[in-house]
Amino acid sequence: MRKADLQRRAVTIIEQLSTEKPKIANDYSAYLQDKEAWEATHELTNDPGIVKSLERAEADVKAGRLKHWSDVRRDL
Repeated sequence: MRKADLQRRAVTIIEQLSTEKPKIANDYSAYLQDKEAWEATHELTNDPGIVKSLERAEADVKAGRLKHWSDVRRDL
């Protein structure tokens, strides 16, 4: 089933629930969204190349090696 179809079906089901149940469905959906974000974060923090790049970026910030965003945009 396509994502759009699943979303429409979920909305239809939630609309038919009694008063308190939509809140529970909303809370569970928010939990799934947070879980997905944390899984992506965990995946990135387990990539040695990305971790090393983030460490270099933090060192650059601490050392003041920064560019204004408009200068970066101009370079594009």
